Amino acid sequence: MNKIVALVVTYNRKNMLKENIEALLNQTTKEFDILIVDNASTDGTEEVVKNYKDERIIYKNTGANLGGAGGFNYGVKYSIEQGYEYCWLMDDDTIPKENSLEELSKNANKLNDEFSYLCSYVEWTDGAPCKMNMPRIDKNWFEYADKLQYSLLKILSCTFVSVFINLKLAKNQGLPVKEMFIYGDDHEYTERIGKEKNGYLSFNSVVVHKMGSNTGFDIVNIPKDRISRYYYDSRNRFYRVRKSNFYEKIAYLGWIVMSIFRILFQSKDSKLKRIGVILKGFFAGIFFNPKLEYAKIK
Repeated sequence: MNKIVALVVTYNRKNMLKENIEALLNQTTKEFDILIVDNASTDGTEEVVKNYKDERIIYKNTGANLGGAGGFNYGVKYSIEQGYEYCWLMDDDTIPKENSLEELSKNANKLNDEFSYLCSYVEWTDGAPCKMNMPRIDKNWFEYADKLQYSLLKILSCTFVSVFINLKLAKNQGLPVKEMFIYGDDHEYTERIGKEKNGYLSFNSVVVHKMGSNTGFDIVNIPKDRISRYYYDSRNRFYRVRKSNFYEKIAYLGWIVMSIFRILFQSKDSKLKRIGVILKGFFAGIFFNPKLEYAKIK
């Protein structure tokens, strides 16, 4: 068995998944497995995956739509319990460059495994930085300036669009919180496993995030049919800041107030619904306290 597994969570995007799998199969390094975690797609995803005859590809159907958080929880748990040492997480619309994994592996070796995670530099389809996938830079990054020689920058958290997890350390901090469903589960998880060792942005590992447009999500201007899902954003933000310092709690409250004002003056429709979703998530966040789950370690 290989030491590395690429974990891809997918749901009803078989054509995008095909492009992702092709990019993984074209990596300059071949010593890794590919785990496809399917959140019970209904578009023929299973048939697409099983058409590939590469023995490195593993297909798992969760049996229900668990959201991104549930899918990554399932996949990381499987990876730990199967004995993998590293897990390379990504969504199905992540398209790695040919040497993305090779560069991550090189930096893991240069750090002598003294890291909790490494994330790739994420571009949008036009080559510009992908706004949705900006990592949280550590304000004290300069204290680790010696890592710049490897094109590594100290960060506090990142998204699940190409993040290389050191499972030997991460397994001590529990799995991604599946109850978060969507939004913020990636930053919460990388913040948490970063307690073991530092996390870094690896500039020499590049992937493309083929999302529809290069804009960060915003409750103010999203289409009406997607408003309800931002309940999870508001709730999960509060869950995260409850464990943070006083200033981050104040910043969260400021985000609520500013979002409401922006909705009132900038949203073109459904203003009351948008405000209601934010407030509903806030109050739910007061009581939202899921128990961390751990993989069974052999």
